[in-house]
Amino acid sequence: MDFPEAEPLKYAAQWRRAAWVAAIFALAAYAEILGLHMGAVAGGSDSSGYLNHAKLIALGELHTQPRTIPGLPASQVAPFLYIPLGFRPAWDGAGMVPTYPLGLSLFIVAFKVIVGWRYAGDVTLLLHAVAGILATYGLGRAGGLSKPWSALCAAAVALSPLYMFMSLQAMSDVPSLAWTTLAVLASLKARDRPSWAAAAGAALAVDVLLRPANVLAFLPVLVALGVSPRRWLYLALGGLPGAAFFFAHNAAAYGGFATTGYGDSLDSFGSALIPGTLAQYLRWMPVLFTPAILLIPGLPFLPSVPSRTRLMLVLWVVAFAAFYSAYQFTHESWWYLRFLLPMAPALVVGSALVLRAILGRLKGGPGLARSPVAFVTVLGLLSASSLWWCKDLGALHVGEEELRYGVLTDWMRANMPADAVCLTMQASGSIYFYTPFTLVRWDMLKGADIPRVKAALADTKRPLYAVLFPFEFERIAGLQHKYGGTWNPVGKVDDVVILRYSPRLPVP
Repeated sequence: MDFPEAEPLKYAAQWRRAAWVAAIFALAAYAEILGLHMGAVAGGSDSSGYLNHAKLIALGELHTQPRTIPGLPASQVAPFLYIPLGFRPAWDGAGMVPTYPLGLSLFIVAFKVIVGWRYAGDVTLLLHAVAGILATYGLGRAGGLSKPWSALCAAAVALSPLYMFMSLQAMSDVPSLAWTTLAVLASLKARDRPSWAAAAGAALAVDVLLRPANVLAFLPVLVALGVSPRRWLYLALGGLPGAAFFFAHNAAAYGGFATTGYGDSLDSFGSALIPGTLAQYLRWMPVLFTPAILLIPGLPFLPSVPSRTRLMLVLWVVAFAAFYSAYQFTHESWWYLRFLLPMAPALVVGSALVLRAILGRLKGGPGLARSPVAFVTVLGLLSASSLWWCKDLGALHVGEEELRYGVLTDWMRANMPADAVCLTMQASGSIYFYTPFTLVRWDMLKGADIPRVKAALADTKRPLYAVLFPFEFERIAGLQHKYGGTWNPVGKVDDVVILRYSPRLPVP
């Protein structure tokens, strides 16, 4: 069956020109909105981890040393006591190494040369957010959708609360979406020009450097390439430099070619988690990417769509959805579905193909490919839904929340002595990036380490501060009791409280 949307568009020339102008304006306005809410700085565990890793790369280092209290070396205390979030003890005992993959950090280092550390993360995420939208549009066109349908697919991704939420902080999910989709698009292009397979291999290598689990993108890439030894050879040649770099870095940083900063993560997966995660998918994915995505199961049964396209999109969606269905974090909150972002373009494009087929069977058809009014109406409804959910979920505020880490560390540098020791956890990565202070992880301070830390601080006459987010207060209460003394509030930044420790005076 031929669908009206697949026919040449009947728009008048003025409508086509207006559409291009509107698209460019909308993309620019979208980028400006993201820029105004951006906070891709060294904040929590992930974002500070990537920024700290970037700083090491800029220094040409793989390992670094934790800051310790004089007289109490790291070898004499619990392994993570001095180690901020985003790091782990080095495999060979030589200090500590970053936990997170180096792909995003490499981009941040590249842009740091142009815009400095303050805005390197912002520029990295902003450019990838725009690239992900354009790549989704390209996938729609490559999958056989008309320009209006492809534009709606791009809008469904761009306006997703999850996509915007993850575009505003220094994390690798949105870049993973962009590079996964670019790898597939280059593979499809290789059908006409085999040398494009080399570009697909390079994009796939970048994708894996961003997150090792993105090797799952290899499945749709192979389907897109088709059975062709020549294209496979180009793919291998394009990916070889990135693969060699990946394995060499792992061996030097983590002691094994296939070992990553995550270490042995098998304990994070379990089949018992699958039912709860699938329920999370059904609850939140229609909210985050429109209810139309519920049509995706019908994609394998559309004879009007080439079998290669159907197989490519289905494998793409199933690979990521199945892998993360057994992951311990995916079911915990709506924003943990960020791990599924690399498959989002395939999800919305596949669903659009099914929806187009359904609407095409209706008497008179939907008229989407012919009527600018119909297109604008659908886009308006999509935008209204996105705005409502973004407000309800607070999706645009995460950048502001990340920026408070910078405000916090500014306060600390201005109001705390240079030799201060910080009892902290949540802010540890940010403190390590922005300040010279020694930190002690309160969540790792227990047992015999408590009197050792007290004695070392007393011997060196170093002041002790606690830097606590609201959720940390209840968890640290027992430690403060064991540590003794009094904890006096000396400052507050937003809802983060800074306390100074005073030992109890001896009873005369």
